[in-house]
Amino acid sequence: VDFGLLDSKAILGTWAKGSPLNTVEAGSEAVIQLNDNRGFSGSQGEVTYELYHPKQPKTPLTFKLEFCDPYGRWNDNYLKARSNNPRLVSCHVLNYHPTGHPFTAHVEIHLADSAVATSMDTDLQPVEDVEPQADVPSAVANGKLRAAYEIGFDGGFGFVHKSPVHEDMAICAFIASDLHFPKGTTYNNLDRKQWEFIRGLVWSDDPSCLLFKNSAESNSEFELGDKFGFDFMWGSPNCMTQRSHFGNLQFLHSMASGHGEDPAITKGRALAWLEVMYKLAIGQINENDRLGKSFPKDFHASSEPRGSSSLRDLLLGNTTAYRRADISRRALGSCLHLIQDSYAVGHTLRRLRNPEDLDRRDDEAFVRFKPGKHAQLGPIITFHTYAGQSKRHGHYDESSETRDPRRSETFNHIIGARDAIDKSTELMNFYASNTKWEDGVASFLADKVLALDKHPTLSNADVDERFALPETSGTESLVSSVYDNADEEWRAGLERKLALLEGGLAQSERTSEAVPSTLQRVTRALEPALKWILAIFAIALASFLTQAVARAFLY
Repeated sequence: VDFGLLDSKAILGTWAKGSPLNTVEAGSEAVIQLNDNRGFSGSQGEVTYELYHPKQPKTPLTFKLEFCDPYGRWNDNYLKARSNNPRLVSCHVLNYHPTGHPFTAHVEIHLADSAVATSMDTDLQPVEDVEPQADVPSAVANGKLRAAYEIGFDGGFGFVHKSPVHEDMAICAFIASDLHFPKGTTYNNLDRKQWEFIRGLVWSDDPSCLLFKNSAESNSEFELGDKFGFDFMWGSPNCMTQRSHFGNLQFLHSMASGHGEDPAITKGRALAWLEVMYKLAIGQINENDRLGKSFPKDFHASSEPRGSSSLRDLLLGNTTAYRRADISRRALGSCLHLIQDSYAVGHTLRRLRNPEDLDRRDDEAFVRFKPGKHAQLGPIITFHTYAGQSKRHGHYDESSETRDPRRSETFNHIIGARDAIDKSTELMNFYASNTKWEDGVASFLADKVLALDKHPTLSNADVDERFALPETSGTESLVSSVYDNADEEWRAGLERKLALLEGGLAQSERTSEAVPSTLQRVTRALEPALKWILAIFAIALASFLTQAVARAFLY
């Protein structure tokens, strides 16, 4: 019986990358590693795992480990194990040293039919050191700097950065789905099998897999990000990175290929992609099928990759060495990315069903909802296109606020996230039950996820200019209902703001109505790095001035 992480807490110290594992497979050995903070403060933490006895499949059993390494010569280390049913779940340990650093102990958990332990608390006893698990992602490998990937991509020195939103939403949906991810799952403790879903989720942003190391043993080790950055800024228009972000494959992100595209065409291309990927995920088609057969208009003799390449080749990109790739899971991840993006403000304009829950826009005119409320989005009115969009797009794709995958309400501040999580969960349940495309999946995606409004419009490069206006909301009284609760000064300000939005607020921020130029892409990509350099310069200047003042004072 596998153990699933229910909860964890680092009271003192920080968890090592990949720890605590969210799933411990039956009969295997796993490492739980809590690192000291800098200094001599020691570490203290606890983990709780959940499992189900075959004879009582609806009754969860749990055991909890509490441990402390006080990092002191006269302070005792301790490790305690507590089972909520010692008759069925028992904890066995070997001796451990009560003092000394680092603190290492070995715990054995057994599932039994009769009493094996006689008390709820069992003092654990020590064991030899255990080597770290091979599949744990690391920011440093073989002495070389690797990218730190925190539910998104963050390259060295701020070179490339992507917010963690997609992966957090997916994990939240997985926990709620019939696939039963452990409740304590986070990005940092995903195992290699779960990582295969995430590889598919990331694929739409990095279709050539340039962000990953081409490793035979690991599917979660990252490169610096320079290759991806090069293709993003200077790559050929025919390369996958350019096509998916700026070209004819923008439907991978629920976006139109250009200005003035009929929404029925965008929807049709997105559904065609979802059909192939979902059928691949459940085994209705084969991973060795040729791209030219599945997508004849997008992959052919002169495309990159060519139509003669396989679906497997497409999803592996430049990381063909990994020996345990699960193409079906990667295909499902690609579907999830498209669904999530279809609810993002910068990607589509959907009809707002609950305009009464809107709060005032902030100082930069970004949309907000009242505390405890979230957007409830309806059918698609307009598909956006990336070319010519303002920087406002990024605001709605990213989030710096804390999110907990166990609690969907922590995603309320991200417009569209709650709908995206719900729809992702529904698709996961179809996948878990191996439902065929034609037995409900096709209608779910066409009539619920990608349903078009009764009054759709051609694609454009807007972001939030028309979001929540009377003509794009579920009620015609949005503006008047807001006015009723506002004073005259606020009313005048709102009128000016709405007028600005209707006139194209982001128009003044746009760099071009065509594909961004090389200079513009370079500027956007290097902006974080320039800020970092300026920060170092400011620190150095402050240090110099401080020393100068000190010398003047001393002399």
